[in-house]
Amino acid sequence: MAQSQEHVAAAAATLEKSPVRANCAPAQEDFLGWPANLVQRCEYHVEDMPGLAYVLDVKPETLARWVEAGCGALMVGASRCFERTLKCALDSTSATFVVGGNLIAARGGVKQNRFYRNGVAIVAPKSGMPGAVPIAEQEQIAHIAEKTVSGMLERGGVALWDTMPYQFAVKAIDLGVPAEMNTPDRREKWLEIVRVEMLKALESPENRFLSGWMSAHPITLRAGECPDWRDP
Repeated sequence: MAQSQEHVAAAAATLEKSPVRANCAPAQEDFLGWPANLVQRCEYHVEDMPGLAYVLDVKPETLARWVEAGCGALMVGASRCFERTLKCALDSTSATFVVGGNLIAARGGVKQNRFYRNGVAIVAPKSGMPGAVPIAEQEQIAHIAEKTVSGMLERGGVALWDTMPYQFAVKAIDLGVPAEMNTPDRREKWLEIVRVEMLKALESPENRFLSGWMSAHPITLRAGECPDWRDP
C-alpha cells in the first residue's frame, strides 16, 4: 500500500513542533554505538534553560510509516488513530528520540533537565532538576557510557511513546528483556536492546516499541486519549 503523503506531512509538522530540533547539525562522529549519519547534535532553549541533545534523525516518512503500521494492525476502526499517536509522541518526549543528552520537560508544572541515553530517561547529575546547566557540562553528561548508567527514571520507558520494557517484551520474547532495571548488567542490556531495535526499526515498516505501547493501551487510545504512567 502506498504511503499517504498527508500522513508524511503530518509527521513532518509534528517533528517541527519539537523545541529540541530548533538548531541541529549532523554529528561529526559515531555516538556511542549510533552511526554518525543517523545522529543530529542539537542545541536549543526552553525559556531560560539551555539544552543539548544528540537525537536520532527519524525522517517524517519513517515516523509516518511506523504509525500507519501500528494503527492498521492494532487500532482498526479507531477514529483519528494516526493524529492521536503523533500527538502522544509530542506530549511524551517532544517527538524526539534522544540518544544522549538533555530533553527539557515539565513535570508537575516545573521545567526540569532530564538526561537520556538511548531514548531512556536516566539518573545523571542534574537530571530531574530545574535551572540552567552549562552546555559544556551537558556535553559531558551526554557521553555517559551505557555500562555506567546508575539508574533509570520512569521504569526504563523508551521514546517516542514511553514504552515500558514489559510492553515491548511481549513483542520480542526472544530478546530476554530484563523484568527489572535494578542492576548494572540489566540496565546495560536494556539500553543495548533499545539501540539495536531502533536501528532495525529505521529500516522496517514496524516499530515494535510503538506496537507494544499500542497493545498495552487499547481502551485509552480508542477513547482518544494519551496514556500516562498511571494507565495500566
